[in-house]
Amino acid sequence: MSAAAAGTPQENAPPLGPSSAGLDGRVAVVTGAARGIGAATAVALARFGADVAICDRDVAGMERTADEVRAAGRRVPVREPDVRDDAGVEHFLTDSRDALGPRTPWSTTPAAGSGRRSRTSRPRAGGALVDENFTSVTHVVRHGVPLMNDGGSIVNVTTVEAFRAAPGFAV
Repeated sequence: MSAAAAGTPQENAPPLGPSSAGLDGRVAVVTGAARGIGAATAVALARFGADVAICDRDVAGMERTADEVRAAGRRVPVREPDVRDDAGVEHFLTDSRDALGPRTPWSTTPAAGSGRRSRTSRPRAGGALVDENFTSVTHVVRHGVPLMNDGGSIVNVTTVEAFRAAPGFAV
């Protein structure tokens, strides 16, 4: 049979619908899950059927997110590592894999800022911003990839500040 007679893969595939977006049986990890993009991502993944391991240093905010994930009927291990700390990230990811199994998809949501202008901030403050917004992501990727199952994805999400800093806040 010719390829033309068999139809294209798109013609043979079931139609795209709500069941195509379901995450039942999937496991996700979301960093920065206490508020904003991270919290919304964790709750959305849970509402689509994924169990979600979350972390943040804001324990009260993270517990509010965990409550919403539980309300969606999903499991949600909660941890408080400092994602700037390589060993803390490794332990969080290993613990979440042990609690929920291999994961896919994955989301990191670094989005820290400083209230000080670049020219008046100290070098240590600039280093802390780089660690929070970049180094933390490399820790998650380095330790997370070996723990993922085939077909897993890592999605790094951040604010527009990663591309266009506010005037005076170049770090």
